[in-house]
Formats: sequence, structure tokens, C-alpha cells
Amino acid sequence: MNSRDDRLVYRSAELEIDPLSGCLRRDGQEFYLRPKTLQVLLCLIEHRERLVTKEELIERVWNGIAVTDDVLVQSIVEIRRALGDDSRAPRFIRTFPKTGYHFIGPVEQLRLPGNASAVEIEEVTSVEIEIEESVDDEPLHKSAAPPANSVRRAARLWRAALMLIAAAVMVAAGVGLEHLRRASELTLPQTPGHQAVAVMYFENQSGDRELNWLREGLAEMLITGLSRSRQLTILSRQQLAALMTRTGHSATERLRLEDGLEIARRSGAGKIVLGSFARLGDRVRVDVRLHNGQTGELQAAESLIADRPEQILTQIDLLSLKLATRLGATFADTDKEHRLATLLTNNPDAYRYYSLALEQAQMFQFHEAIALLEKALALDPQFALAHARIGYVYAVRMGEGDKAGPHLERALALADRLSDKDRLFIRAWQAAAAHDPARTIEVYRDLIARYPLETEAYQRLNWAMQAQNRNEEALQVIRQGLLTDPEWRDLYNALGSACMRLGRNEEALAAYQHYIQLAPNDPNAWDSLGSFHQWSGQHEAAEAAYNRALALNPESGVAIIHLGHLRFQQGRYRAACEQYRRFIQIARDDNARARGFSCLAWAYLKQGDLRSAADAIKEEVKYNPASLWNSLALALEQRDQTAVSKLSEEVFATAGYDFYNERGFLRIWEYRRGCVALQQNRAEEALSHFRAALQHRPVEWNIDSFEDCLANACLVLGRTDEAIAEYERILKINPNYPLAHYHLGLAYERRGQPQQARAAYAQFLEHWRDADPDIPELIAAKRRLAALQ
Repeated sequence: MNSRDDRLVYRSAELEIDPLSGCLRRDGQEFYLRPKTLQVLLCLIEHRERLVTKEELIERVWNGIAVTDDVLVQSIVEIRRALGDDSRAPRFIRTFPKTGYHFIGPVEQLRLPGNASAVEIEEVTSVEIEIEESVDDEPLHKSAAPPANSVRRAARLWRAALMLIAAAVMVAAGVGLEHLRRASELTLPQTPGHQAVAVMYFENQSGDRELNWLREGLAEMLITGLSRSRQLTILSRQQLAALMTRTGHSATERLRLEDGLEIARRSGAGKIVLGSFARLGDRVRVDVRLHNGQTGELQAAESLIADRPEQILTQIDLLSLKLATRLGATFADTDKEHRLATLLTNNPDAYRYYSLALEQAQMFQFHEAIALLEKALALDPQFALAHARIGYVYAVRMGEGDKAGPHLERALALADRLSDKDRLFIRAWQAAAAHDPARTIEVYRDLIARYPLETEAYQRLNWAMQAQNRNEEALQVIRQGLLTDPEWRDLYNALGSACMRLGRNEEALAAYQHYIQLAPNDPNAWDSLGSFHQWSGQHEAAEAAYNRALALNPESGVAIIHLGHLRFQQGRYRAACEQYRRFIQIARDDNARARGFSCLAWAYLKQGDLRSAADAIKEEVKYNPASLWNSLALALEQRDQTAVSKLSEEVFATAGYDFYNERGFLRIWEYRRGCVALQQNRAEEALSHFRAALQHRPVEWNIDSFEDCLANACLVLGRTDEAIAEYERILKINPNYPLAHYHLGLAYERRGQPQQARAAYAQFLEHWRDADPDIPELIAAKRRLAALQ
């Protein structure tokens, strides 16, 4: 029973967790967790007698690699999803905020002999279990290799080095980590003189669960290598991942020949490549087989053995060349300068920092990503893609073009280490950094024309057009992308946004619902649906969608802050402030903290609590010194003309306009200009700014979309008929628009229409029935309605 060939299995209630296979079984279903996520679960189970701190989990699972809490939180979310657990009423994992996690479910430890069937499982007590820990306290894994320390160290070296190489190869292919979850065109073009080829995930013949990631990594290396031949059309890794999902295959399960033939049939590939790998002591053997995509006939077989991690790229180059020759294809760039190994960096630590940076950027941790990229460049100043990605984060994700420019220029100066596609993307990022929307759109159009399968180009072109209020054109780009792949979920999110801004609410709702069908466990899908319902005034549906997003990920910052906005629009200012404080608590960078305090300040200003607003503004400016609008809004409330004049010069500087123009936030810009003009008694100028604001796209993601700015100004200026017309227009879009019914009641009273005024006040009080009772507008509405009875 204590044979070293036995394997340990855990049971907890209806769950069975098999560490060796990486499989979690629940109610007859199988779930395969990512290797690191599985390690987190096993660590919690193995130390179930106590709370395990976040720091300890990161140290044990990531071996001291610098990762943020977000990486761990995402693993916990995935574990809970597989366990069927609820963070609000946990059965298995209890969260201790800011501290760690505790596995609280009952656990049985079973030992399954290596050659036994499931019915031969023998139950044992925990005292009888013998667990051999590796030197770095990682969970035990079994392999054919002897358990000597030198071999374990070699294994860890292989895992680390090969992972970094694979991540870098993905980048060399023009595929950032953020692209891997997206699906591009799934039917390969059938071009005369070209072979269509699908490379399948590799099989892990070592039985070492910690090497399972190589199944995809080695496939990506071979895909990248074969893609250098102009006579071959290769199914991309993201296309393969999408097809695997749609055919019901897990990324961790073994792919048989018949599975490969099914993928070939769906993708139109005439040839398929199946592969496997195995550890041989401290070496790795890789085998590939080329099959006919229709008949399955074996047409070629090749293999390689790498003695050291750095040999992998060179060996894959050679293997790619051999396979291409078997397919009757050639490489146009077999010279050393275009090989995979020389397109990247030869420094393993630079690989590591670069790979981690891409993950951080994907999780919106931009400052952390830049810090990691800078570490990569300190080790290899010639790492072109590291320069490029710093520029990308600054220009595209943070809107700080002045900081992006030098890095993008440096990347292009190292053009011999970039592909043509990389260079085009960098040109697009340069245009964004220069606040040149027209050029940005032009380059992305060129990218799509030359690389019609490049998914990011469609998405970035769409958002660039929406930012410029070119929603009809953006809609065409989205539809073009969806013709490429009708199940590309990210574009359904964009489709919903474009339709919503064009007033096509039925189409928008259908797009968001389809997004959820394709990604039912993605919190962002539910958050997008919530935003739509909120925009159209369906507050109960919006709340249900946000709560669903938070059930999937309790620390989804975007859902937390949007739920705060919903509370704000319901007149529940105190509840809104609770959400904003919660957002601040989970914020991972200064920009996010500044945003949270900005929302707090705006809520306090609306409540007339100027002291609390001033405190929040102080914190906002501490985290983002350039965020000065709330300071100006406070000065307007205090009638401090000296401060208004000084702050206006900074808030409305030309650079600010360029930024807001590029990002598509000109509604906010014009609204703010109108507020200052109105306070300074420049009525016509104020109305001009408010009319201009409404010509720009709505900022439905903001605490307020300012749809009523013109109506409110007309009401203040005594232009009652215009105000009523505007309020009625707004309420057709959103019957629950904040305070619109109340202000409409005031307008009707001024025009001498008491019956209509009564109806408006009654509607307002019904919609704000859960609002804070001390809000001045609520008190006034009750008083006015009583007076009109």
C-alpha cells in the first residue's frame, strides 16, 4: 500500500481531486485546473488545519516570483468555480480579506495504486499517508526520474526556462498573452499552392502535471516556426483553443488521432501534426507525427532531444524546417537573423520579467507591468518587444503618450528584431501616443488588410472609431470581424456598445446576451450586460447582472464601481460610497485609487457635504496630481473665483483636450466647460458647450453620463419649454434617469401645469423610493407634491 507508484486522491463531500491527473470531479463532471491554480488548491487542502496567508501561497506556488494579489485572486475564483463554491456562503474555501484563505470542507485522503481501477481505491487515515516534499516545498509530483535533489533542481530549471521561452515565442509570433483567449478565423483559407496545417496540443507522456503547460507551449513554438513558410497556412494557437472549446475538449486532456481529424475537418486543414514530449532524466525528448487531415494516414515522423533548455528554440527551428520540407514548403528566412532564438532575448530573467509583465497588463495592473518590463530592459537593453510593450501600455492602456514615445522609437530602431506585423502595431501605438486618431485608424486598417486574421487589429480599430463617435463605421468593423468568426466573444461586447450608442437597444441587448452565452463564467460579460441595463434605466436587471459578476469574482473592480454608480443613480449615496470605498480597498495602482476617491468626492458634492468632498479630493490628487476636475467643482460650489480661474487654466489646457479627444471623452470635456461658463454667468457659451457635449458619445461607464446637462442649464436660465423638451427626450431613453422626473416637475410648475408636475414628482418619488431620506431633492419633491394636492 505504501508503494511509490501509488497516487494520492482527495475527497471532500461530492468532490474528488486527483493531483496526478490534475482533474477535479464533481457531480459526474470533470474540471481541469491550470497547474498553478491546482497547486493553490492542493496547498490549501494540505494545510487545511489553518489559514494560509496570501504571502505563503505566493511563495509556495510561484516560488518567490514577483506576482500581485490579482494572480492569486484569479486562481481562487477558478477554484471556487470548479468546486461549485460561493464566497458569500462558503462550503470549501473561506476568505479572510487582505489576509488569506482557509479550506474548511471535510477531507478524506485516499491512495489509488498506479495499476488499480477506481473501484480498488483503498481508504487510509492521514497518519498512514507518506508525502515526500521537494526541497522548495512544492506539492509532490511523481515521475520516472529518480528522486535525487539534482534531478529535482534540473526539473525546476527546465520548467522555468521552457516556460519563459514559450512565452517569448508567443510574442515573437505577434501574439500577446491577452490574445490567447480570443478566437480568430476558424476556417483556414484554401489558397492554391498552399498547404493548410493544424498543429495539435502535445501529449505529456511523463505524467508530470507541472509540465502540462508544455502541451500548448511546444505547439506554439512549432506553429511559429512553420508560419515562417509562405507556402503554409497554419491554424493559430488561439484558433485551436477556440475549436477545442467548441468541440468539448479540455486544454489538459489527451488528444487522440480522431480528435485531430475532427479539428482538421472543422478548420479545413489538409494536414495535422500530433506531438508528445517526455522527460528523460534531466533531458527532454519531443516527438512529432504528420498525418493526412482526411484519412489520418501517417506521412512523416520526427523527433528531437534537448540536453539544455536553451537548445529548444534551435531544435524547434530545425524540426520546423524538416516538417516544412516534408510538406513541400521552404523558408524564405533561414538565415540566423530570422530564427526564433535571435528574434527574442537570450537572457532568461529578461524572459521571465517580460512574461510576467504581459500578465499584469492583461489584468489592468499597468504600473506593475511597466516595472517588470523595465527590469527586463535592464538585463537586455536590446529587447525590442519589451520597449514596444512599455510604449503600448503607456499609449494605449494609460493614455500617457509622452511617456510612450521614446520606448516606441527605441523599439523601431531595433527593427531587425521585430516582425512586419510587430512594426505595424508599433506604428499604430505611436499614432495613439501622438494623439492622432486619424493615423491610428489608418494603421489599423492597413493591419487588417495585410493580416486579416489578426484579432487585436479589429478590436483596436473598433474602439478607435467609437472614441471618435464614428459608431456606424465601428459597427461595420465589428461585423467584419464577426464574419471571420461568428463566435468571437470579445466582439459581441463591442457590438453591444456600438449598438447602444446608436440607440439600437434591442440589437445591443441581443449582443450582450450572446456574449454571456459564449462566456457565462466571465465577470466582464455580466458587467457589460449590467451597464446596458443601467443605461436604459432597468435598475433591477442591472443590479442582478452586477451581482452575478461579483459572484464569479468578488474582487472585480469594474463591477464594484459600476454597482456604486447604480446606487448613486438611485439616490442611494451612502450605499454608493460603500462601493467606492470597497473599490479603493482592492485597487492595485494609484490611478485606480484616484478614481475611487474621485467617485467619493462627486458623491459628497452631490450630498452637499463639502468637508468630506474636500478630504476625498485631497486623496484623489495625492494619487493622481493631474486629476483636478473635482478640485475645480469644489471651487465652483464654494464660489471661489480665484481658485476657479487658476484651476480652469490647468483643467482646460490644450493637452487635456487632445487626451479627451483621443480617448473619446469629449462629452466630459464639454460638460465641464459648460459648468464653468454657467457659474460665471456666460449663458450662451454654457449652452453651446452643453449642446456640444450631447453630440459626443455617452459616457455610460461614468458615475454620470451628463445626458441632462442641457436640460438643467435651460431650467436654471428660465428657458422652460426647452428644458421640458429635453427632459422628455431623456426619459424616453432612460425612464429612471437620475433626477430627470424631479426637474421636469419643477419645469411643469413654472409653466403653470400642476397636473403634469404632480405626475412627474410622483414618478420621481417612486423611482427613488429607496433613496437616502435626507437628500434635498427628495425632501423638496415630497413637499411640492403635497402642496399640489
